[in-house]
This record gives sequence, C-alpha cells and structure tokens, in this order.
Amino acid sequence: MTRDTVLLIGIDPALAQELSDDDGLTVERADDLADLAVQPEAAAVVVGLQDHPPLEVLGTIRARFPDAAIVVLTRPGQDTDATVALHAGAEDALVEGSVPAGLLPRAVRYAVARRRIHRELATQDELTGLPNLRGFAPIAEHQLRMADRAKTQVVFLFVRLDRYQEIEAAEGQERAAGLAREAAEVLLQAVRESDVPARVGPDTFCVLLTGDAVGAETVVLSRLVEAIAVNDARRNRPRELAISVGSALYDPEHPTTLEQILETAGRRLTAQATAGGSSDTP
Repeated sequence: MTRDTVLLIGIDPALAQELSDDDGLTVERADDLADLAVQPEAAAVVVGLQDHPPLEVLGTIRARFPDAAIVVLTRPGQDTDATVALHAGAEDALVEGSVPAGLLPRAVRYAVARRRIHRELATQDELTGLPNLRGFAPIAEHQLRMADRAKTQVVFLFVRLDRYQEIEAAEGQERAAGLAREAAEVLLQAVRESDVPARVGPDTFCVLLTGDAVGAETVVLSRLVEAIAVNDARRNRPRELAISVGSALYDPEHPTTLEQILETAGRRLTAQATAGGSSDTP
C-alpha cells in the first residue's frame, strides 16, 4: 500500500495519534510555520489556526507545499477563520473538539484525493495565476491551426529562471516560489495585451505572440528587461531575477507540434545556461 505523508502543525495529540495509527498515512510534525523549510514533501498538511491569521497560514504552506492538500482545524467560534481558509484554498476545515473519532484520517485521505483530481483538471498555475501547460496547450494549438490555414508564422517567446533548482535546494522552495512570482509579474508588464503568457514548467514561462508577431519578440524582450530593472530597483537590492530567454518560430511550410516546439526550446535554454550564456538581457 502506498502511504501518503501528512505534516501536522499545532494539532491535538489525540488527533495526531489517530493519523499515526492509519495504515495509509505517514505522519511528520512541525512545531511552527517557521519549521516548514526543513520538512519533507507532504501529500497533506493538517494545521491548527490558533496563532496566525488564516491567509498567512495558507500562503506560507502553499508556497512550501504547492501540491499538498490542506486541512485546517479551528477552535469553536472561529467560523470566519474557517471560511477564509476555505476561500484561500484549504480543502477542508474542521472544529477542534467536534471531530468524531476516526473522521480526521478519512477527511485527510479525501482531501488528498480531491487535491490530486483538482491538479489533474486545473488549467491555471496557482502560484502565478497564469495558465499552466494544460491551459496553454489548447490555446497554442488552436493558434497553430489558424496559422496553417492563413499560411502565417507564429512566434513563441521562452523565459527561464536561472539557477532555479539551485536556489530551491539551497534556500528552500518558498524562496524559489517567490522568484517565480516575481518573474510572472514582470512578464505580465512586458507582454502585449493580445499575447498569451503561461507558466509551462516550475522555472519556465512561454509567451504566445499573437497577431503580427514576427519581430514582436524584440519589443517584448526590451520591455521585459526594463520591467526587471524596475522590479529590482523597487526592491532595493542587487539584481537577483536573472533569466535566460529564447524564441521559437512556427512555420506552416515546415509544421511541427507544440510538444516539439517546447522540447526544442527547453534543450536550447538548457544548452545556453550550461554554456554560461544566460543573463537577464536578451
């Protein structure tokens, strides 16, 4: 039987024991939100809302465990906190002292299953609000079919965060997630209103340049460099948002699939980074 890891934060010992006794669950414990960086990956997080506002709790957990199901436990009379937590993305909210014996393990297993189904069906990246690959693919493929009929070219712009995995390993997933959010913000400032940006990988963004797109990548890249400079100046720090950039051209005279375009772009960006040519300028 596959066992899911459940991280407990501020949970009553009796309820924690119920989860520990469940054959399908492996329990880990953290004393506080500050300890999340050193915790192993978890399929679910069960957290008590005693000492922190629900939005802070959900934001911190989601940054560290973007794919985990979250179950919150509130004290009696904290109905507003439970509602806020559910609206912020928690899968379930239970009231301490009113959880029947055996209910919490079932609630956790259900929350994990629901979260996995949600991820499989989701078309939006939760961290950045941009389309994910599942949401981006049908838009891009429709654009390619239109290009086939009109005999016009389509340009894709790719942006990859440099040293993303290195930063994630050294400074934690929350730090890497923060850089991804920053990259999405500056990308949205750089693209034109008609363009379609997406997060197609943990460290990779793709922009479908629509309309009269040939040559438009130069304009977007110039605006991207400016947006990064403004972002770093506003944060009053040495430049940290380093990126590699590239573009791919779809030519209906020599058609390729979207999968091939993404794969080729990924190889080129990796080769560029390996050669030491990546930078935050085009």
